[in-house]
Amino acid sequence: MSIGPSAETLKALESAPNIYLVLSPDLYILTASDLYLEATETTREAIGGKHIFEAFPDNPELPDADGVQNINASLQEVLRTGKPHKMHIQRYDVPDTQHPGRFITRYWDPRHTPVLTENGEISYIIQLANNVTEQVLADKIRQTLELSERHFRLLADLVPAKISNAKPSGEVTYFNQQWLDYSQLSFEELRDFGYHQMMHPEEIPEFTERLDSAARAGKPMEMEMRFRNAAGEFRWHLNIAAPVLDENGEITMWVGSTTEIQRLKEDDQRKTDFIGMVSHELKTPLTSLTAMLQLLENRLKKSKDGFVTDALAKANQQVKKMSQMISGFLNIARLESGKIQIDRQSFLIGDLIREVIEEISLAGTTHIIELQSCGKAVLYADLHKIGSVLSNLLGNAVKYSPKGSKILVNCKSLDYEIMVSIADEGIGLRLEDCERIFERFYRVKTHSNIAGLV
Repeated sequence: MSIGPSAETLKALESAPNIYLVLSPDLYILTASDLYLEATETTREAIGGKHIFEAFPDNPELPDADGVQNINASLQEVLRTGKPHKMHIQRYDVPDTQHPGRFITRYWDPRHTPVLTENGEISYIIQLANNVTEQVLADKIRQTLELSERHFRLLADLVPAKISNAKPSGEVTYFNQQWLDYSQLSFEELRDFGYHQMMHPEEIPEFTERLDSAARAGKPMEMEMRFRNAAGEFRWHLNIAAPVLDENGEITMWVGSTTEIQRLKEDDQRKTDFIGMVSHELKTPLTSLTAMLQLLENRLKKSKDGFVTDALAKANQQVKKMSQMISGFLNIARLESGKIQIDRQSFLIGDLIREVIEEISLAGTTHIIELQSCGKAVLYADLHKIGSVLSNLLGNAVKYSPKGSKILVNCKSLDYEIMVSIADEGIGLRLEDCERIFERFYRVKTHSNIAGLV
């Protein structure tokens, strides 16, 4: 019959500066150190006198829990050999005394040491179990982050866009393979050289201003800009810089995506050139047609044939519309090529608005268009282009509001501006669509496609 530890020994073990659990040879708990109780969040009264696996069963929520099995195997080895046994790091969750039925995650570095009597029998076993939970979980997080980073870099190298990461200070920490191929530089060379040096000098001030604004707002920045390749050619890219925010809204890093759009730009330019060429070529026959219609109209002024006179007036009206459309296409082409001509003159904005309202009313609309106020406000601008804008706005109001409904046009002078507003009873625009109405040929995706302003 083995003799257990004395009361003095138990008292000394309880106050020892280590995580000790003291077991009898039949694996019942004799006592535990204060640090053990702290690590397992329990009390001596709760576990004293119980079998170790009654006090500390496996976590039932873990199907592959093997704490009881492995701890028991180590203890049986000690009982069989009478020698200490060191285990590998073991997950062995402990019951949550504050929430019955729940368990607290714990990782241990256990060692079982037998204490022998003078006859060589095992008197008791001391389990020294260092709590390594924080270290293990930190290692798991680090491994997960490293794996995620490897996955991110693999994906970033596979996508056609040029991907980069940067610290909040702007120091770049990562360029994907697309950047390295485009620049023909190593990561270190590109980082030290500075990818800002690859930007077109004309666009750096705007890029810096936009990035600063995005940083203040904590929102992504998007800009079309040119980057120089290894051959020294500047090629157009869509550059997006998105901030990654922490729980406090502070920027922790920037993620950049830079996609080449050179071919799209060239295609767009060809379309613009084509529109300009076709519009210009159509101008000549349309001018001749207008002149002939005017000549016929003059000759038939005294005609009593009402049908011919009316048909001729409508033909003139349609030719005028076509001429305005072609002028609009030409203006788009000139605007994008930077060759648009602005012919400024002073005019009464109220007179121009009334003229536009009259033209739209003559087209046979059933809408009631009212000019509420305008006074004698004088505008110094391009009369025809302002007229086109007003015609476009009023045309959209007529097209996308119920027949016979009211359209109100208001005009007021501010300090150095004149504000014209148009209110209708139509289906309206969503806030996100308002930001895109100045995009060329943009149409809102609703049950009725609403055209943009260009």
